[in-house]
Amino acid sequence: MTEAQIALQNRKNTLVGKSSHKYGLTFFARKNFKKGEVVMLGFGKIIDHQTPHVSVQIACNKHFLPKKWTGKYWNHSCNPNTHVKSRSDEFPNLIASRNIKKGEEINYGYWMTEFMWTQNADELKVRCKCGTKKCKGKIFSFSNLTEQEREKLKNDRFCSKYLYTQP
Repeated sequence: MTEAQIALQNRKNTLVGKSSHKYGLTFFARKNFKKGEVVMLGFGKIIDHQTPHVSVQIACNKHFLPKKWTGKYWNHSCNPNTHVKSRSDEFPNLIASRNIKKGEEINYGYWMTEFMWTQNADELKVRCKCGTKKCKGKIFSFSNLTEQEREKLKNDRFCSKYLYTQP
């Protein structure tokens, strides 16, 4: 798919608005989604490093910079309503982990794509604001999770494909 096709698909599925969790802008479901449905597709310029804000990791030394309709406002939750499934081009799709109602904020766990935060990552400085019962108080990367949590993500295939090979 081209960037324009991905943006069009994402615009059909979501709309942009202010996060109720004070994360700034975020995506909201434009319709109801059933568990297992593709909610959004990620895409952007490939770079070889993590940026302080907005980049999404898709391989060991590979991130992408999303634009507005290709993932720029994907926000974190410690109890996310979507999970990540890598496409053959390594870019992530957000898949509904449960039924999502029209108007609901779309979110995923940043640990599903990010192996480790670099020293300049915003996630090291900000507290998690998701407000869920499972909130960890900070935004974890994959390497911050317990071995049991990492294995569950790998077994469920709820993370970027490259993370299946990480310890």
